[in-house]
Amino acid sequence: MTQPDHWKRIENAVRIIGERLASKTAIGDRAALRRLNYALPDAPAFWKIVVSDLDGVIADHEPERGRDERRWAALLAGFAEVAGAGLHRRGRPLGEAAAAAKLLEARFTRLLRAHDDALLDLIQPLAHQLVAKGESVDWLDVVRLILSDGTPNEDDVRRHLAQRYYATLHKSSTKKEPTA
Repeated sequence: MTQPDHWKRIENAVRIIGERLASKTAIGDRAALRRLNYALPDAPAFWKIVVSDLDGVIADHEPERGRDERRWAALLAGFAEVAGAGLHRRGRPLGEAAAAAKLLEARFTRLLRAHDDALLDLIQPLAHQLVAKGESVDWLDVVRLILSDGTPNEDDVRRHLAQRYYATLHKSSTKKEPTA
């Protein structure tokens, strides 16, 4: 399978999962996913998504499969919160949403510099901040950040997120207030 085909599957999976988690009938699944421990994902709601929506996205063999399951568990825990609040919006960049949510520069930098479990630990607090501030986000940007960790294109993904964050901060700081 080519890399673009794999990303198309991921994009499709995120779309489907987002719709599922935003559904009024998914209250119990969202609650279970929000409590999910990515180190030991044991919620039936997680496994239902893995075998249905993430089939062909998660690696088939160990150790990659275990790594992918951990990553998706962290992603789904945050995604359940964002989608449940009706804040998953395709096309709204993470950098823009983080800046609009007034995520501190130090916290955003820590997110961009983190790797492995340290990165996974930051996903749910990020989701909490976005939901608390009512900022919509395209969760696919978070998926790209997590899935690119340790790959040759991780720097490109992180640089793109940083550019959107700082461009949004700059734009908001240069808006002129009306004169009296």
